Amino acid sequence: MFPAGSALNYAPRRESHLSPKLALSLQAAPDLVFKASAGRAVRFPTVSELYGATSSSNSLYINDPDLRPERSWTGELTAEQDFRLGTLRLTWFGEDTHDALYSQTTFDSTANTNISRVQNVGRIRTRGLEAAFNGNDVLIRGLELSASATYADSVIEENASFVAVPGDTLGKQQPNIPKWRAAALASLRFGPHWTAAFGARYSGAQYRTLNNADVNGFAYQGVSRYFSTDLRLRWQIDRQWSAAFGIDNLNRYRYWNFHPYPQRTYSAEVRFDL
Repeated sequence: MFPAGSALNYAPRRESHLSPKLALSLQAAPDLVFKASAGRAVRFPTVSELYGATSSSNSLYINDPDLRPERSWTGELTAEQDFRLGTLRLTWFGEDTHDALYSQTTFDSTANTNISRVQNVGRIRTRGLEAAFNGNDVLIRGLELSASATYADSVIEENASFVAVPGDTLGKQQPNIPKWRAAALASLRFGPHWTAAFGARYSGAQYRTLNNADVNGFAYQGVSRYFSTDLRLRWQIDRQWSAAFGIDNLNRYRYWNFHPYPQRTYSAEVRFDL
């Protein structure tokens, strides 16, 4: 740490990168299309990440003027089949990220201080598959259905840095990326004025730390798995007036993302459109 009146000079830096992208599609049949895409993304570290060292009585932020830009190559292969009642899509995706920029906070028990720093993670490899369906008048007239399920295997392959001990992040899951995630929404129109919708969302276990040490996500600052359902009923009174009633987290699932999410929540609204 430095007193307020001190000065620290850094050597100048200059970097430039290209971010090319390419997408192709093939209409193999009237109801079948294949798509392929690839691209490169670059994220430069911010001024705060490079030079923004700050401290207080119980926290310390360590900057790093030598941070490297994050560089990713991403690709997708997609097949879409159009059925009479809807469209089914299957997508394989992959990403290789080098020098990923990650901010982590650890606790130094000796100094009784939270220490935060941004670091480069050498390489993160992600491979996954997603299936999605969108349809109208499914099973019965007036029923719309959309659903998706995603599997992602995102693993830290290389990392010279560490959280607690050298090598403790290798082979670990990338933070905030669950292996499984799914969502579904069903909407039923019954009569000219009434619509009911039911939705469900699921996410598997995930972590906030690079070494996956936070195995209990159901706690303060944790991120947990969840399965939550929602219900909504809408009444179109006339051309301009409508009313709706909804219940969020109908099944009252207790889950966390840094803090606990709300439990079962009720809402009602009346709307007037000009």
